[in-house]
Amino acid sequence: MRLILIAAHDPDLVIGRNGEMPWHYPEDFKHFKRETMGHPVLMGRGVFEEIGEEPLPGRRNVVLTRSRSYSGKKVEVFSEIGEALEALAEEPVVYVIGGGEIYRELIGRADEMVITEIKKSYDGDVYFPEYRDRIGREWKEVDRKDAEELAFVWYERIPDPGK
Repeated sequence: MRLILIAAHDPDLVIGRNGEMPWHYPEDFKHFKRETMGHPVLMGRGVFEEIGEEPLPGRRNVVLTRSRSYSGKKVEVFSEIGEALEALAEEPVVYVIGGGEIYRELIGRADEMVITEIKKSYDGDVYFPEYRDRIGREWKEVDRKDAEELAFVWYERIPDPGK
C-alpha cells in the first residue's frame, strides 16, 4: 500500500478553523477529487462530520474515531489507526485526508504527500505537521503546478539508505 497524505495548508500550516476549512478554492476541490477518485480515503471523524457525514462518492471511505459506539452511514469505522491500516492493507493506494491529528500520526509512515499550498494566510486552530524543514532529507519535491492563489505540490519520501 502506498500511503499518501493529501492536504491544503496556508503559509502557517493552517488546515482548519472551528471544524471547517477556512477557505474555498474551487480549483483545489477539483484537484482533490481528481487525485482521490477511485481510491480509498482515510479520515478522522471530524473531517467526516465536516463533509456532512456522507461518504465521498467513488471512493472507499474509512473513518477513525475514539468513540467505540460511533457508526457512520455507508463508511467503515475504526477506533485505532492500526486496525484501519490493516483493513486497507490490500489497497494499492490510500489517501489520508485529515484532520490534523491523523496527519501527525501518519506523516512518518507516508510514502507521498500531495500538498496544496495556499498563498494567503488564514486564522486557524488545526495545523498540518511541519515537514518543510525535512525537504531534501526526508522528502523530495517531484512536481509542482503553480496557480495564482495556490500551488499544487507532489512530494515523495526519500528512501532511507540504512533500510
